[in-house]
Amino acid sequence: MKRASIYITLLLLAFTGAMVTSALWTYKLSMQAAMGNLKTAATNMAVNLDFTLNNLGLRRYYFQKLVSSGDWEAVAFLALYNRDSEVLLHSNINLIGLRMKDPHIQRVFATGIPMDHFMTLGTGEKVYVLDYPLHYHREGKLRTEVLRIALHTYPAMGVVRKARFQLTLSLAATGVLWILTFLLIFYIRRSVRMERQLAEKERLALLGEMAAILAHEIRNPIGSIKGFAQLLMEKKEDDSPEREFLQTMVEECIRLEKLVRDLLHYAREERLRLSTFLLKELVEECVKQSEGHREDIKLAIEISDNLTITSDRDKLKQILLNLIQNSQEAMKQEGTLTIRAHEKGDKIVLEIQDQGKGMTPEVRERIFQPFFTTKSQGTGLGMAIVKKLTEQLEGQIHVESSYGQGSVFRLILPKKVNPQ
Repeated sequence: MKRASIYITLLLLAFTGAMVTSALWTYKLSMQAAMGNLKTAATNMAVNLDFTLNNLGLRRYYFQKLVSSGDWEAVAFLALYNRDSEVLLHSNINLIGLRMKDPHIQRVFATGIPMDHFMTLGTGEKVYVLDYPLHYHREGKLRTEVLRIALHTYPAMGVVRKARFQLTLSLAATGVLWILTFLLIFYIRRSVRMERQLAEKERLALLGEMAAILAHEIRNPIGSIKGFAQLLMEKKEDDSPEREFLQTMVEECIRLEKLVRDLLHYAREERLRLSTFLLKELVEECVKQSEGHREDIKLAIEISDNLTITSDRDKLKQILLNLIQNSQEAMKQEGTLTIRAHEKGDKIVLEIQDQGKGMTPEVRERIFQPFFTTKSQGTGLGMAIVKKLTEQLEGQIHVESSYGQGSVFRLILPKKVNPQ
């Protein structure tokens, strides 16, 4: 499922890139087309005015009449400037004779090349402007002036607005597609997780039935074998070679009994029996009862005396016994086993830190899997039982470990478990 999610995300990224690139390219081409249309229209007007002014001369009201006529409705204004930046003609006759310093006009006079740009009018409208060098004869002399044609951009920018709308629509559709994809992945993952949980429950139910049968069919024979072996041991001399064989039989019977007991603990579903108790008292009790306690391991308990928790005391005790024993077995040499706890909101964080050999990443990934063990005599169910019981107590368990640097098992438990 994780790999499928990655593939879907990569395909969605490729599709998004293609869609956005196409929309941006369309927008760019539309902008270029709109600019080309504006420039072409302004240039055609400039050529016509060049011809007209050379034939008719400068007439004061000529530009005003052109702009007010229906044929030139796309024009915002027309103006003619001389080298002194004096307005010779203007569609607004009140501006004729004024001097207006404009770097664009001076640049055209200096280069003799038409130049275009955008400018904002006093009304706030943004217009397209073409400054065109105009040559005509007046009073027997060839004069050069600059003709300024300002065009409304709204008609020409229609294609740009469509492209902008298409770009916005593409981005919105892409966003919706991303949301739907993530929702789909989320629901698929949840469905897969629920199927796995259902399969796990079915497996546990089958395992419970098998464990009950095993407990019934195996426990009594094992007890009988162990009892007879112990009885025979008592009748043998201490230096008898047969005594060693009988001791091996007893030890193996004890190991099989533990395996059956662990199977029952792992497979059995029991209702929670909630009570409120002091966490430190429970931890101290578990430390005293832990199997294989060694004198060379120092114990440090960092838990407040009045830290209380409402949970299933027996199940939490079993969790702690397994974790403490696991940490003690990991410490081949002397060291300190630290058990600490603190409140975090409505949770209690309980940590068990050892100075043992630690775990490799491969072992750390599989530590809570049933029947996985690195011990020659282990059943592989101890840590699986810990994880199952922790989840029954509505908690979480995490492990931090580096090989050769010890391990930290972190339990995150609710301060008060909800009754089932």
